[in-house]
Amino acid sequence: MKKFLVVLISLLLLVGCGKKESNIVEKFQSTVNSLNNYHLTGEMEIVNNEEKYNYKVDVVYKKGNYYKVSLVNKENEHEQIILKNEEGVYVVTPSLNKSFKFQSEWPTNSSQSYILETLVNDILDDSERSVKEEKDKYIITSKVNYPNNSELTEQVITFNDKYLPTKVVVNNSKGLAQITMNITNIDVKSKYDKEYFALNNSVCKDCKTESTSAASLEDIVYPMYLPTGTTYSGEETIKEEGSERVILTYTGVKPFILIEEASNASKEHETTAVSGEVVQYGNVVGVLTETSLNWSTAGREYYIIGDSLSKEELLQIASSTATVALTK
Repeated sequence: MKKFLVVLISLLLLVGCGKKESNIVEKFQSTVNSLNNYHLTGEMEIVNNEEKYNYKVDVVYKKGNYYKVSLVNKENEHEQIILKNEEGVYVVTPSLNKSFKFQSEWPTNSSQSYILETLVNDILDDSERSVKEEKDKYIITSKVNYPNNSELTEQVITFNDKYLPTKVVVNNSKGLAQITMNITNIDVKSKYDKEYFALNNSVCKDCKTESTSAASLEDIVYPMYLPTGTTYSGEETIKEEGSERVILTYTGVKPFILIEEASNASKEHETTAVSGEVVQYGNVVGVLTETSLNWSTAGREYYIIGDSLSKEELLQIASSTATVALTK
């Protein structure tokens, strides 16, 4: 009889815990689904090999699939904007007055540590998720979906008593934090109209375009990571009115070309339509296709093309760039 009671109590405790965990998940899902708008701010640290990159993050959402994400590199103040509206998805570089436009399922096609809807999706997609309660906060651990970074395996999300996240940590397969998103505020009362998400509200309206002198590449940037069997072959510099471009060639088992360009901001905003997807990997925020990657940082534009490279290799090369020619 005693054994039967012990078993019964244990089962009741398990059912109770399971129900409580389910309630926490349901309350987070319900909270997010009820929001017509939100404005999320915070700071994000990304670890890539031995390098750390810190960003100021500003996210505005409007129900109906409208997003505006501003990512500002705290080291050089370089800003990238990821914008989604009725016309499509844009990656905007205000300092260059340029953007890429494409059709994409972003942000729901991969995990995003700063977008509430993708956090909900990750939690619901993981039947083995774990939920803990600690004093006035809740912690949910779930698997993640980063299709271009196989090292990222799980995320640990901390919630406040209003069932909104305050911190998201994404770990690699060794349990080491690779992305840490500290959320400082989520404003759910502000309202935004569709016009807020128009492209012309994210472009540079006062770029200094009077100068006709060519922008200069004072230092050529070389990748510190190369696929096995691939080596530096040579480079060519091309100077044109208002810009300077260098073409780096790598040959071997997985050949590729890396193009770097320094240019003045365009007088009129330039939008280029491309087929690809938005990616963020280390210090790279750009547009990725099956064989190429475009991104910009600190006043420079970069383009890698390599038919033999995987998407992850393209991103590894891009994120390994340095200002010294260690891999020539």
